[in-house]
Amino acid sequence: MANRVKQAFNALSPEQQDIVRARRFSGARTPDEWLALLGPVAEYDRQADKLRTEGGGFFERRYARKTDIPNSLRKFALPLLPILREDMEADAPLELWVDLTGPLQSPKAVRHSEPYKKGAYRKVVDTFYDDPWFQSRTRFADGSQLQFAVIDHVRSTFKEKRNPRGKIKRKTKNKKKIEMTVTLTVQNRLYAPAGGARDLPKHKLKPSEKHTKVTVGGTLVAANMDQLPRLESLIELISGAYERVAPARRKKL
Repeated sequence: MANRVKQAFNALSPEQQDIVRARRFSGARTPDEWLALLGPVAEYDRQADKLRTEGGGFFERRYARKTDIPNSLRKFALPLLPILREDMEADAPLELWVDLTGPLQSPKAVRHSEPYKKGAYRKVVDTFYDDPWFQSRTRFADGSQLQFAVIDHVRSTFKEKRNPRGKIKRKTKNKKKIEMTVTLTVQNRLYAPAGGARDLPKHKLKPSEKHTKVTVGGTLVAANMDQLPRLESLIELISGAYERVAPARRKKL
């Protein structure tokens, strides 16, 4: 039987195959151009996931695992593109920096605790990782600049103990928090600071001579390492940023 996963992979363009292999990409394109590039990659991942979990031969499942892409591309990044497109000029670029290689890597480690004891465990070490895996920047049709990021903060706890028979047992437990931040920069000739906005965990308004910068954000404690951010939560943050400014009144001549 032909390896259907490999056939689907070979049907991708060289650039799309590079994205699957590297699990990261960046650049500036219009939303439609991003959709044309990433849509087939997401469809390949959907097919590979289905074969890996619902059936397929040994070699198909092995190839699917080897070329697996985290579902954050298919279920978060890709559905976001048409939403952003609605408020952008047709030819406006959308800058993306996407890293789907995962948080548990040495370059993403930001801090290690000193070894300590806890209960039956004679050695416990915490390692903290920051993984800004999705970042974007664009300009809306009203001239406002929008930047946002999704950052996974992971605490990886290594534990070691000796059981009554003298055997050493080790285990590692990972916990994740998902942080989303949005920065909206508006022109003062079009917008002015406004009150009455919904309360958000993190919010800051910084006016300057020509622009006003609004930063909002929030953090979610993930139930497991595979949990994805809610797309609706990011949309709510963008709406919450806009609620902190209002159209400026033009002076009468």
